[in-house]
Amino acid sequence: MSVLVAYAHTAEGRAALQHGHDVARKEDLPLVVFDLDASSTAEDHSVTAPHEPGTPLATEEVPARWIARDHRNPDAASEFLDAAQEIDAQLIVVGVRRRSPVGKLFLGSNAQHIIIGASVPVLAVKAGQHES
Repeated sequence: MSVLVAYAHTAEGRAALQHGHDVARKEDLPLVVFDLDASSTAEDHSVTAPHEPGTPLATEEVPARWIARDHRNPDAASEFLDAAQEIDAQLIVVGVRRRSPVGKLFLGSNAQHIIIGASVPVLAVKAGQHES
């Protein structure tokens, strides 16, 4: 079992990653990070962690395995949910942001799809709301 983070290269994604890292450390669980913005051609979908300012990186205390989408699949959220089942995720952590009612009606949301479609608990984290 592991903690699976839905990571996007945004403030919300960084907040989800930080919170997922903290949960994995506290619960002594492996951390798997699914990079929603990256794609991989590797058979195991592995990628390297981005080196962006503010992005928590793996530590000796909490090593992280980074995976990404299959570059041929346009549905990142469904692929993420498949990965959650494959790795036997115990918890999913996803960053969310406030959207207007019209935005919710017309725009699809990976976070919304993940929250509704997950078969395990999902922790939704807002940027700026993280507490260590």
